[in-house]
Amino acid sequence: MMNVTLHDIQKKLEMAKDNSQPNVNYQGISSQYSKPSDIKNSPNDKLLFRIKEMEKINETLQNTIKEGKDHLTDVENSHAKFLSIVAHDLRSPFTAIIGVLDILDSKMDDYSHPEIENLVHLASKSAISTLDLLENLIQWSVAQSKEKSFNPVKIDLQELIADEFESVDFAARQKQITLAHSIVPSLKVTADVQMVKTIFRNLIGNAIKYSKIGGVIFIKATESNNFIEIGVRDNGVGITPRILKDLFKVDKFNSAPGTNNEKGTGFGLLFCKEFVEKHGGSIWVESELGKGSIFKFTLPHYI
Repeated sequence: MMNVTLHDIQKKLEMAKDNSQPNVNYQGISSQYSKPSDIKNSPNDKLLFRIKEMEKINETLQNTIKEGKDHLTDVENSHAKFLSIVAHDLRSPFTAIIGVLDILDSKMDDYSHPEIENLVHLASKSAISTLDLLENLIQWSVAQSKEKSFNPVKIDLQELIADEFESVDFAARQKQITLAHSIVPSLKVTADVQMVKTIFRNLIGNAIKYSKIGGVIFIKATESNNFIEIGVRDNGVGITPRILKDLFKVDKFNSAPGTNNEKGTGFGLLFCKEFVEKHGGSIWVESELGKGSIFKFTLPHYI
């Protein structure tokens, strides 16, 4: 076997480099060593110096690659999350529209002309609301792509809740559920509009889903230091202790069928938790089987 010494390797490097000293600059990646006067002129020292140079360049390149991969992963996760939000938030209004059309398709002869007009009016309202929701979500997606995914503004809670009640009106009517709130006009929060809409849309939608025929959903809010504490209460079936302890965990998806066998994805409460915490708030739930649940969360108080 041929024995290769450090001196032999150094000679080959010297011949390839024409005895020039390294001064590395690859697209902005510069060496901190440039013709160092403190490096001894022995072959071994020069070789070790070059090895250290290449190790530092390699480390910098590896870090750059890792940062690029992390960025691509973040972009992919953001796109996946947006698609999940769109699919989740559009499910309920489309279900309402399909429900009306099924009624008209199979039982039109059982309804009077005024009743049919009312059903068509409800379907039309739901379609308009769905289109508005889709447009808002698309605008939000565009804002996220421009790195403006969090845009806190002054929000009138009473107006926002009135809009959300309007969007779920048909679903509530189908189960004869009363929607009510005690929010005063002067109560304002500082928050991202689309995030807060998604929070309320999910919590109200879940309350309807797990309420029985003739139930009541009530929203109230109280001031708590620099935050507003908001509660969405229902008198539905409640949540079992087993599901309750895992309700907001990312690795645990809980989506039990509703009282009318309504389906869900399990993503909604995870979105709520993420968006509430994005505002510096917190979210929790109090529930008792057979008596209902109250989901509470906090948002910054606009003063």
